[in-house]
Amino acid sequence: MPKLQSAQLVVVSDLHVGSKIGLMPTTVELDDGNIVSQNQLQKDAWKYWTKEFWPYVEKRSKGRKTVVVLNGDGLDGVHHNTTQIWSNDPLEQAVVAAEIMAPIANKYPVYVTRGTPTHVLVSGAGDELIAREIGAKQPVKGRKVHSSYHLKLVLEGVDFDIAHHGPSAGTRIWTYGNALRGYARTIILDAMVQHRRPPDCIIRSHFHHRVHETTHDYGHTCHAIITPAWQWKSEYVHMVVSHEDVCDIGGVVIDIDDGKITNVDIRTIQFVQSDRVVA
Repeated sequence: MPKLQSAQLVVVSDLHVGSKIGLMPTTVELDDGNIVSQNQLQKDAWKYWTKEFWPYVEKRSKGRKTVVVLNGDGLDGVHHNTTQIWSNDPLEQAVVAAEIMAPIANKYPVYVTRGTPTHVLVSGAGDELIAREIGAKQPVKGRKVHSSYHLKLVLEGVDFDIAHHGPSAGTRIWTYGNALRGYARTIILDAMVQHRRPPDCIIRSHFHHRVHETTHDYGHTCHAIITPAWQWKSEYVHMVVSHEDVCDIGGVVIDIDDGKITNVDIRTIQFVQSDRVVA
């Protein structure tokens, strides 16, 4: 058996490129030649993406095999009659998302999963387009697709179960992680009943809220993670979670040594999207 290397898995998700509060480069030139510039929230997220998060990954990649997963919702799409998008063309959004991911794909192998049809079109077409544009790794040899609904990734002896959709992070601070633990235990026990090896780490996204839980069942330890996002609170989120002021913007870096997870680092910046006024 070949010796296992040290490695790191980097997971980013929910870029929601195309949203006025999603990840966006300094400027975007639209199809008609109009130039769109960042607002302050996008400036903060872009600065963290380019100046802190990925330099941190690169610094730690020395001596470590690095693999990246874009875990769905690379673009925001055209949905729910929203006005919070800078283009009504999903193709335009997907192209910019691919331009954002291209420098990363030039350095590291990237896998892409498919997000929510409302955002990325039916059959995950938007995420698939991003995956093809950046030359993402094909999850199934012999097939032309470059993205996956459900990715079972083995990295240096560690089994990862990765998909965009999963349990809610929780609606109140004292319930954070409850649904995730139960969800993880379901996957683990199903695998045991079927005499399959359970995953060592389950990763889900979609809810834009960082959660990390660890379960221990019948001698098996499993990390369960809901990733943060790269989109600030939208009009919809302000409506459904008005009790939360803070957004989690960032990604996940997981260390692997000797075939085991040795550290889970959920790296985020936080910003309060409420207006405090002293009258």
